[in-house]
Amino acid sequence: MWPQFAIVRLPEDPDCLAVLGEIDICTAPQLRGSLRSAVRAAGRGTLVMVDLSAVSFIDARGLTTLVEAEAYASVRGIRLVFAGVPAGVTRLLTIIGLSLTGYGTC
Repeated sequence: MWPQFAIVRLPEDPDCLAVLGEIDICTAPQLRGSLRSAVRAAGRGTLVMVDLSAVSFIDARGLTTLVEAEAYASVRGIRLVFAGVPAGVTRLLTIIGLSLTGYGTC
């Protein structure tokens, strides 16, 4: 059975993506594509927020995808931040050095 997964990008806030479900080896390619599209659409100096409040699971491939997306954004002058991070994921993101934010969610 395939994991439940969706990415929501609201028209009124194109610099915010909400991720729902499991980020794993099956869903990471879709997330990577969506994050890159959001970064390409953002202007230099823009903050792109990724709302992870509805993420129920993340594996090593999912973490790699987030790290790669942050690097992709950084070299383009975009700040990629992660908001609404579930407690179980916060420690992992902090250990690998990803930018967490105190801002709200999408």
